[in-house]
Amino acid sequence: MTYTPHRSKAGPRHAPPQRPYPDRVEPGSYPDDVEPRRARNWIVGGVIVSAGLVGFGAWAVVTTPPQVLTIAVAPGDSPAPGFDVEVTGVRCGVASVGPDGMEQQAAGQFCLLDVEVTNNGAEPMLFDSAAQRVRDTDGEAYAVAEQAAVFLNDHGSSLLNEIEPGETVDGVLPFDMPDGARPSDAELSDGLTTSGVRVNLPDPR
Repeated sequence: MTYTPHRSKAGPRHAPPQRPYPDRVEPGSYPDDVEPRRARNWIVGGVIVSAGLVGFGAWAVVTTPPQVLTIAVAPGDSPAPGFDVEVTGVRCGVASVGPDGMEQQAAGQFCLLDVEVTNNGAEPMLFDSAAQRVRDTDGEAYAVAEQAAVFLNDHGSSLLNEIEPGETVDGVLPFDMPDGARPSDAELSDGLTTSGVRVNLPDPR
């Protein structure tokens, strides 16, 4: 009799368990809502950046000062086609203008530009006093004080009326400026165009 040792049946051999790496994630193994949420975050971020760029562009347009075409010229040169304007004098330190009881008081002082305006066109035209500006020695610009201009030019042939072709009228352009300020130059325009010419002013008297 032959003895055969008993052998148990060999079972499947199991590989030792692999230690997972928490910092390695296979593609497609994210939870269902992670990748859509990431896409949404990119979209929202892009919208915010685009809105910021648009807002900055609008701010730059609004805050950029408009260009004014000015030319340094001697007093007496024409500011624009149609009118010749000559500044004949400058007076400062005027506290008020107008008739008694209806005076127009200056917030600071009135500086008055005495001017001669000639219509070189072929038709009667109004001279736009409101389009004129002066600048002080610090570069600050001032517009015509309109009510004071009415008082100062309330006479027969004046800047308030149409000027006939070839006619020259005398007028006064008042500017309400701070006490002690002195006008350095005037930007004169016929009111028909956006540009004017810059005229150096004589010293006030």
